[in-house]
Order: sequence, then C-alpha cells, then structure tokens
Amino acid sequence: MRHILSNVLLMSTSLIFTAWSRPCFDQEGCGSSILCRRADKPFQPTAVQRRPYDVLRYALLLDWRRPLTDSSQSARGYHGIQRIEFRCDTTQLDVIELDASSTLIIDSVSIQRSTNSASEHPQIARNGDLLWLRLGSPVHGGDTITAIIHYRKTSTDALRQEFYGGYNCYWRDEQDSELPAPLAYTMSQPNNARRWMPCNDRPSDKAQATVTILVPDGFIPLSNGQALPDTVSSHGERISAVTYDSQEPIAPYLMVAIASRFATMEQSYRSSDSLRAIPLRLYLWHSDSLAYADNAQWMLNATAAMMRSFEHYYVPYPFQSYSQVLLYPYFKGAMEHQTMTTLHRDALVQRWETVIAHELAHHWLGDLVTCATWNDLWLNEGGATYSERLWIEDTYGDSAARRYFAARRDRDYLRRDGARSQPPIYNTSGTNLFNTGTTYVKAAWVYHMMRTMLGDSAFFSLLRSYFKHYAYKSLTTEELRDFCEQHIPTPAVPWATFFNQWIYATGHPVFQADLVLLEQRGSTYRVRLRIAQEQDSSVFLPVYIVPLPLRFRHYWSAGTFDTTLIITARQQMVTLDIPFLPRTVELDPDDTILCEKDSSSLVLSVEAPADRERVRILPHPARRGEQIHVWLPDSYRTASVRLWSCNGRLMFQGIAHDELFQLESAQLLPGLYILELMGHGSINRQRIIILP
Repeated sequence: MRHILSNVLLMSTSLIFTAWSRPCFDQEGCGSSILCRRADKPFQPTAVQRRPYDVLRYALLLDWRRPLTDSSQSARGYHGIQRIEFRCDTTQLDVIELDASSTLIIDSVSIQRSTNSASEHPQIARNGDLLWLRLGSPVHGGDTITAIIHYRKTSTDALRQEFYGGYNCYWRDEQDSELPAPLAYTMSQPNNARRWMPCNDRPSDKAQATVTILVPDGFIPLSNGQALPDTVSSHGERISAVTYDSQEPIAPYLMVAIASRFATMEQSYRSSDSLRAIPLRLYLWHSDSLAYADNAQWMLNATAAMMRSFEHYYVPYPFQSYSQVLLYPYFKGAMEHQTMTTLHRDALVQRWETVIAHELAHHWLGDLVTCATWNDLWLNEGGATYSERLWIEDTYGDSAARRYFAARRDRDYLRRDGARSQPPIYNTSGTNLFNTGTTYVKAAWVYHMMRTMLGDSAFFSLLRSYFKHYAYKSLTTEELRDFCEQHIPTPAVPWATFFNQWIYATGHPVFQADLVLLEQRGSTYRVRLRIAQEQDSSVFLPVYIVPLPLRFRHYWSAGTFDTTLIITARQQMVTLDIPFLPRTVELDPDDTILCEKDSSSLVLSVEAPADRERVRILPHPARRGEQIHVWLPDSYRTASVRLWSCNGRLMFQGIAHDELFQLESAQLLPGLYILELMGHGSINRQRIIILP
C-alpha cells in the first residue's frame, strides 16, 4: 500500500516515472518511539502471537442499499452479518477473542457446532476493539465451530472519518462538488478490517472468504475473487445479489468491498502457463470512461505487459482474475486487495505507471506470500518496490532502472541527513510502519543486494522456490532467512550476517578509497588501494560485510577491468594486478550496494589546480622522459624537495630556490611517485604519475 505521490524525472526523454509512498507521520526523523538499533549482537525477532484457533472461512453480508440511496448522515451506516468458521488449535477453547471496532454495534451472536445443531448464544464482552465470545461449553482441539454475528456499522463524520482505514461512503467530494455517482468502499491495511467487519485482524491468519454486498439497482458491487450470482434473504425479502468468492486463502487486511455506478472495461491476458485466460478488468465512472478513454486503454495494456514481465521473473499469476478500481475521494495512492487493486482516480488521469506496477506485483509479494506480522511488512513493500525496478529494467533498460533506483535512494532513504534518522526495516513503530525510506526503499535495496550477491539465475530461482513453498501462506523474516540458508547455504555473505546488518540494524556503509601504490610490473600494473568504511559508528554498524565491486578504466581506451572484493574490515588494504594502465577506479559502479561512496571516481590522472596558492605540476601525468615543471606558492619557496617512489625509495632530493623548478623523468620507471615539499614547518605532498 502506498501514499503521497510525487514525480521523479529519470530520463532525458519525456518518460517520467512516478515515485510515491504512504505517509510518514514523522517526516524528518524516526522519533523516540523508533528502535534505532546499531549494536553488533544479532537481533532476536519476536514470535508470531497467534490466537488459539484458525479461521477457516468468512461469509460476510453487507447491506449498502440505504447509504447509496440516502445522502443524509444518519443513513451512512449499514447492517452486516458475519459468519466465521473456526478450528480449535489448542486443547480446549472456552472464549473466542475477535477484533471489532467500537463503531460496530453487535446486535446478536449465535454459535453453531455443526450444520444440524441448535444455535447457542454465548456471553458477549467488549473492551475497545476486542470482542469476546464466552462459550457455554468448550470446543476441543481440532473441532470446528461457527459464529454468526449480526452487527451495525455506525459513523459520526460525513467525510474522511476513515479515509485511511475502515468504511467510507461519499456523495460529494472534498470541495463539496457532487460526485458522478455515490461511492462506498472499505480500506483495511494494516489493522482496519475490524472497523467494518468482525474478524481475526491479523495477517498471519488467512482463510477462505465470500463477500455479498446488497446495493440499489444500477450499482455494481465489487469484492475479492470470482463474482457469483446469488439470492439472499433480508427481513423475509428475497433479493438478487452478487457474492464474491475468494478461492484462495486471504488475510483480513486484503479483503475489500466497493460499490458505485461503474463502467467496466475488460481484456483477456493469456497466462504464461498457457492454461488460463485471465480477465483484466477496469472499473471507473462512466464520465471518466469517455473523457479518458485512451488512458483507460493504456492502463489495461500496461497491466497486461506488467503481468507478462512479472510472470517472467516470478511464477504464473497466482489468482483467477485481476481488477483495478478508480476511486475518489481517496488517499493519494493505491492499495492491493487480493485480485482487486483500488487506486486514486489520478492514476488514470496522470498515468501512474510505477504505481500500477507496484500494486500488481503485490499479488506475488504480499498476497500470494504474506507478511506474518507487521514487523515483516518489508517483505511485501520492499518486494513490490523492487518490482517497480524490474518493470523499468525490463521495459526501458538497465540504465533507466539504475537511475530510478538511485533517485529513490537519494530522496527517500538518504534524505537530508544521510539516513541518520531512519529506523531499521524490522520492528519499526506503528506510527512509522509505512516509512517510505526503509519499509519501501531500503527494503527494495535488500532484494537488489540479494540479487547481485547471488546472481540472476540463483536469485530468481530462489524466489520461484519461495513462492511455491509459501504459496497462499504467511511467513516471518526469520522463516525467510531459514529458507535462504536451506536453499543457498554458502552465499558470499552469510545469511545471518546479511539479515542482521540490513534488516535488523539501521544504516549503511560509507566507503572511501585511497590510492597507495601504482607501479608497472611487466605487462601489468600493480595497484594498491586502502578501502575504509567511514560511517558514523555511533549510529550505524561500524563494519558492514559486503561484496564491493571495483571497476578500473583503461587510460587510453574504453576498456574496463572489473573485480569484486569481500569487504570485512573498517580499513582494508587491497592489492590488484590490472592488465592495463588504469585511468580511474570506481567503487560499486553499477550501484549494487545501498551505500555512500566517493561522489567522483578515484582519478589516477588529475588536472593541475588553478589556485595560485597551491602547488601546480605540469604536465600531469607525464610521459617518461618529459621534463616536469613544478610551480610553488610563496609559502614553499626555498623548500626542501624530495621525490619518493611508492615503495619508499628516495629518488630525488634538493632545494627549490625559485617559484619554478624542474624534475627530470628519464630515469624514473612508470608508476606513482610522491613529491614532498618541506618548508616553514609544514609538509605538502603531491602525487606524480609517470606514464610509459
């Protein structure tokens, strides 16, 4: 789920990728309630707190006829009937605890122990959002029981009461203009399904579900799964209705109910498994279907192309259909309800390409496999955000994808303080749960770092195995780590280390590289580098263990030499033999690591500084045999001059009497030298490179 839309221009052409995010309630920092962990000891995640039962099925009936025909505030509420089938997962169960907001008035509850048994009426107790049903006699382990709850939804405000979670019914927009048709819809993430239906409002408990919505003539009701014609009874009246059946298990936060006078556009997508024609539907107001007909067709075509792309990377689309519904008023973003995404109307008007890709990707990363707790939300949001990059990479090329990802990193994660105020990915506080910088962007970089560490073949094979193993289930971060260890036991960085430094701790490495040695050795050149991690160890980990790519560029041609080092220390000396004379060396040139580094390449050839107060050396670099001219500022005239080779051998010693002196290079071998000037109590050292 994502909020707050903004545009990032990522290409020199007219292509604009839309970056967007859910609101961070503390935009400048994580706040005192955030766990900003920096310690080196492994973090111990909390276990999933499961209730002593498993919900097997929800069968929900919503009567929305009055709120969609009467615009008065008193008519905004509705009646509902929720049937919940449970299985006892403990020795015996005396009390069933459910989630139900205080705005849900419970009229009656009955219990059925079998199809033919008489109804029982449990004792009811409530406290805040909790609803307890005390049974007359206990249910024993493995037994099933069904609760039938008749309730009413109440509401106090005409607009925006539950804009980000719960039930909304609008006749007019925020500017008090009449809508093209009355609109009602629900929003449930993270813990807001309880605001419109009684349920076990935890992502770890998936269940089968049917949703039936009663609406006035001319309205189209929408929910998850397949639409089935139905007839229901209301106060003795038989009413034609549509029941939506979720054939695959669904978490409560992914359930949705929507109704308005919609126009419907549809096209068919042939799945990569070649067995299914998946209907792709778009629901929008009739006026928008005419005014934005081209955009609507683009949206369906783009969705089909995205589905093809994600099926290539992942597994075949895991559900029977996919629908998108355009809503207004609505928060500035979108939400992935299983098989049915809701989007702000501007997604159509402005062609929100990455938003559409993100929500579709959730149907693998979030709906097929779901986070077991909200601490594990990064699995959903990081995966969907990374899928945006995969879509751009697949469609516009790797360079565009790199620019997009770098822009998200710089703006949303690093921000103005180098991510010092960012919380960890795991165990973020409730008010900052949807933190764009970490839950979305840093988490997406975690997927990318796994991919670059393992390579494409191993990474996507691991993902496909993950989807198949956990299909239609929920899992924790630790279960993912265990899964990775079982399938790829010896990665370049051990999985425990990888998860500890990127998931459970704050921060990222800050790399600095210095050239220590450059000398010719036959047909190769030996380069020695000092690579240091300079991140603030009072906030971030002092040492990150990472595979760090280096790229050396040929001095005269476009040739390159690539290598990857495993960095394991705060400071690390590296010696490499390069098959040509290098001009530059670049740290992580393809942006494979979430890090900060030298903003420019480590340049082995440098221009002489124009500042008259600095030592100037020309030509630089110099070819062997060329005379080297050294201009000195006033402060170093009459200075002692020494020239050292990079292995510490003194090659020249003298006194500079004027502003200019010359060095002869004919007797110098190609390589790196240090010019040392000592005068007036200070020392100035300059690098000199001699070319063959």
